[in-house]
Amino acid sequence: MGDISRRAHNIAEMRDLARRRLPRAIWEFIERGTEDDLLIHRNVEALQRVQLLPRTLRDVSDRSAGIELFGRRQPLPLVIAPTGVSDLLWHRGERAIALAAASAGIPFTQTTSSTTSFADIARCATAGHWMQMYLWERRDLSWRVVENAAENGAEVLVLTVDTPMWPLREFNKRAGMGNPVRINRTLVSDFIKRPSWFASVIARYYLQGGLPQFANYPPEVGGKLTGSVSRVANSASVCWKDVDELRKRWSGRLVIKGVLCAEDARIALDHGVDGIAVSNHGGRNFDSSPPAIDVLASVVDAVADRATVLFDSGVRRGADVVKALAVGAKAVLIGRATLYGCAAGGQAGARHAIDLLAGEIDVAMAMVGVTRLDELDRSYLLPGTIRT
Repeated sequence: MGDISRRAHNIAEMRDLARRRLPRAIWEFIERGTEDDLLIHRNVEALQRVQLLPRTLRDVSDRSAGIELFGRRQPLPLVIAPTGVSDLLWHRGERAIALAAASAGIPFTQTTSSTTSFADIARCATAGHWMQMYLWERRDLSWRVVENAAENGAEVLVLTVDTPMWPLREFNKRAGMGNPVRINRTLVSDFIKRPSWFASVIARYYLQGGLPQFANYPPEVGGKLTGSVSRVANSASVCWKDVDELRKRWSGRLVIKGVLCAEDARIALDHGVDGIAVSNHGGRNFDSSPPAIDVLASVVDAVADRATVLFDSGVRRGADVVKALAVGAKAVLIGRATLYGCAAGGQAGARHAIDLLAGEIDVAMAMVGVTRLDELDRSYLLPGTIRT
């Protein structure tokens, strides 16, 4: 792949490298949203609409983007968001992103559908190992996954609450990239049109024993990507009493991800959560949801200092991170940026994606006139460009 740092100077260029290397079906799985793909674009446009208000003639020669998050110091206000199919982007792609995160000093969030064991990721994610969880109809199976994560040292549990059922991703179904994966003519055709990717990823897996499998599902569920998911389908019955039960079972930090309503954020405080991630799932779940940045202020105001507010969805530039922090978020989850990087160049590509955002955060801090991120507040936002 050559030196990835000379081939991609921003996340958009990294995105283009990933698109040209991946089969269409896998590219669409990570890139597209749901229904008519409206929210994907609205997320980005809403962040672009927010304008920062620079302050001048301040000494900004000594800058630091470090924060403290859940008791751990880290050099950047970033967390790798839970994202699936990393192992289909690059051989052992999950490990690649986790190692990139560790080398940058930021946490990595492992997904429920991870194809790497908790133990393996724990060895990679040395700057913070977070675990994302859906609650299934078979709650007993969910609790076993939670216990396994705890036994392997996961520090933060992220409960995703915005997916009571599988979203309307028609393009994934046509391509065979639904849940579960269904091998069809379209998928096979897409794969063979990318021979370099196929040889370096799929063929390599088969030479080592076969395709990756869901590594942390209970044994009776099975782990094949193409297998049945009836026992572990997302449950439409999940409610606040499940959060209470999870709080009893999980002694670490508990974050709920997918909150867009200030009232839900207030309710969450009464159920013992430590953090709230304002997120619309990167635009991948429900096209009629609002851009996450448009509701961030209302959630921050509802929570005040009683829980840590995180931001997710639509981030493509370091300045987007600074905007979210100025509104009141403590840190920002990034997903597609490191997926693009992984797809384009494995661990080096994922690390370069983080470095690109880090560099842009540093420039934005200097431009608006702050040396520490905790100096940011809404006075650094142009009035009328952020919704409150």
